[in-house]
Amino acid sequence: MVQYSDIDDFFAHQTPEIRQLLQYVRQLLLVADPKMRERFMYNSLPFYMCQDYVCYFGKIHKTKGVEICFVKGFVLSNEQGLLEDKGRKLIRGITVRNLQEFKEIEEGFLEIVQEAILFNEIHPEKTFAKIMFEKRKKT
Repeated sequence: MVQYSDIDDFFAHQTPEIRQLLQYVRQLLLVADPKMRERFMYNSLPFYMCQDYVCYFGKIHKTKGVEICFVKGFVLSNEQGLLEDKGRKLIRGITVRNLQEFKEIEEGFLEIVQEAILFNEIHPEKTFAKIMFEKRKKT
């Protein structure tokens, strides 16, 4: 995995088309809730948190696009039909190739973001760390 020094370095190393998409989504996330915070973790990934993890920019592929991963995606309703599990137990993601494609699903994306924030507000005890621990105990 590529290591970046910070979020700006992360963006600088993306193709112009991917960078445009990431910066657009970043701004939407940062204004989604006054408590939303951005953290650069593991020297490679921007995470967005509102009381607990909401989402992060996952896999980035020059031709396939960007996957925006929702950390507690398995608890979200997915009424919009946008979230994919890709064989994962907890995380769900939305993959988009470019800004134009993202704008077509922007409303649904924002609904998912708000649902994730609301889940964190209603269930502050269900942190991602606790959920991970519970899942590992069951298997």
